[in-house]
Amino acid sequence: MKRILSLVAVLCLMQGTIQSQISMPVPCGSFEQWTSHTGYNVSMMGMNLPVYEAYSTPTGWDYLAYPVNESFSVYGSTINVNTLLPLIKISQETGSVPDGNKAVKLETFMLSDIVSGLVYVMASSQLDPMLTQTVFPSILSTGAVNVDSLMPLVTTVLANTDSLMSILRPMASMDVNNFITGGIDLGGYTPSQLNGYYKYNSGESADNGGVIMLGTRYNTTTQQREVVGGGINIALTDISNYTPFTVEYQSLHELDPSFAEQEPDSLIVLLVSSANNNRAHGSYLCVDNLNLLLDTTSVVETDSCASVLWMEAVNVVYDAFPEYVLEWLGSSQPDHWEVEYGPQGFTLGNGITAISNECSFAIYELEEQGILQPNTWYDFYVRSVCDNDTYGEWDSIHYHTFCAKVNNLTVSDDSISVNYDGNIEGYRITWSDTTDTQHWVVDYGITGSNNGSYAEVSEPQYNMPPLRPNTNYTVAVRSYCGDQNYGDERWIYFTTATVSIDEVDAFPMSVYPNPTNGRCVVILPDNTAAELNIYSSDGRLIKTVANATGETELQLPSQGVFLLQAITPNGTATRKIIRR
Repeated sequence: MKRILSLVAVLCLMQGTIQSQISMPVPCGSFEQWTSHTGYNVSMMGMNLPVYEAYSTPTGWDYLAYPVNESFSVYGSTINVNTLLPLIKISQETGSVPDGNKAVKLETFMLSDIVSGLVYVMASSQLDPMLTQTVFPSILSTGAVNVDSLMPLVTTVLANTDSLMSILRPMASMDVNNFITGGIDLGGYTPSQLNGYYKYNSGESADNGGVIMLGTRYNTTTQQREVVGGGINIALTDISNYTPFTVEYQSLHELDPSFAEQEPDSLIVLLVSSANNNRAHGSYLCVDNLNLLLDTTSVVETDSCASVLWMEAVNVVYDAFPEYVLEWLGSSQPDHWEVEYGPQGFTLGNGITAISNECSFAIYELEEQGILQPNTWYDFYVRSVCDNDTYGEWDSIHYHTFCAKVNNLTVSDDSISVNYDGNIEGYRITWSDTTDTQHWVVDYGITGSNNGSYAEVSEPQYNMPPLRPNTNYTVAVRSYCGDQNYGDERWIYFTTATVSIDEVDAFPMSVYPNPTNGRCVVILPDNTAAELNIYSSDGRLIKTVANATGETELQLPSQGVFLLQAITPNGTATRKIIRR
């Protein structure tokens, strides 16, 4: 379906331009960074009484604060209060947040919620009634907030949630700096959408939270900062799990053609946890992972440069470790193609770029050079570039890199020994892995043989089972990241040690006839009991006789050289036997 739509787009869109979209970070949009603020004490009769405790706010965000500069008398003692009282309950939310491990939580409260009981009782009768009797909505902003000027605006907002025009119209002719200054510098772009995640708990059924964005522009003629557009979502209702939300930006001209069409130079974002008049109830709004989308200038004329069609990653090597190449088709042949890639979800313009003169791009070379991290998702974008400096539309594909290759594959033989079967034990294969891989696959067998063995291990080493002496072995090791994702195999070859068949006389032992035509007799000393083992020349155990004493007759199976090993508690004796 994607390929069909791409072709239809090429054939049908013959005029006009295509707008591309990028994203801009919202300051502390995932609320991972916080700034600490000290509490405030007042002095009375030589005692320091806390007015409010220490608190913290998300870095880059401003909080509502009410200026208090008053003197009042309590029991004949004068108390001077000159400070900014924060009018927001702000805390870090850490449960099930969608991005990172922190979100911001805004709560509605009364001044009496944060001022110490003693100070509140003493001061409430003389402080501004707005502080002691009003339930404030919680507002957090990307700009500096003036609470006295902003409160009437908030009242207007909450009373007109169904009409963006009714909110923006009264602000169009006023100086926004009177109530909010600063904001997000847009750098010449126009905001199109603000999205993120929220959860909400209201004090009453009609008590909603919301998100407001205001696009502002400085008017050089009036020397005032004016609102030229905005967007609202005051429909954030009760929900216990994080849920996506979206705020669409609209210019004043789109809402009312009587206003001039102007692009904002800064954006102010307000998070509002609504309020109600019941002091026994409070609402809270949790917000996380804010993302601002921006419309950019036109980047392509659809009828002047090729489009990318049928893009996919193709394995060009078979019967070996895969090598993937990004291939595509074009509706026509441009001057060249531009490739941009980065970790999945990266923003176009922030990735790594490359030029291709053909409709293909060797992804495997990036993996081999270590440019791409193993076991990681990447986005690859491709567009055409024509000789008149025009561009085709971007097309993209997701690509998952392979598991990491192992390094420093070695075989250790410092603890080998020959067992009773004449095989060699103690060979160990070790390797290193620079990633967090937890599983590896080991394949091994006699070199040139079609019969091998397989093992899965959870640490970068493998103790080989008993192996034949004087034999060539091949071992292959590869990492495994699950879901059939294996790393490239690394190989190592080694030859096992030779088991000596020289005669060793720990005690007297004779064999006759030797050479023999098949049958021979083993003679042990008097009162000597031994276990007799016969090995072939390649170390394979042929026969065992337990508790042999005196004279023992043996039958050799075929022509060749054999090793007779006699084992007693006092030592071992060996003899070479030749059958004609």
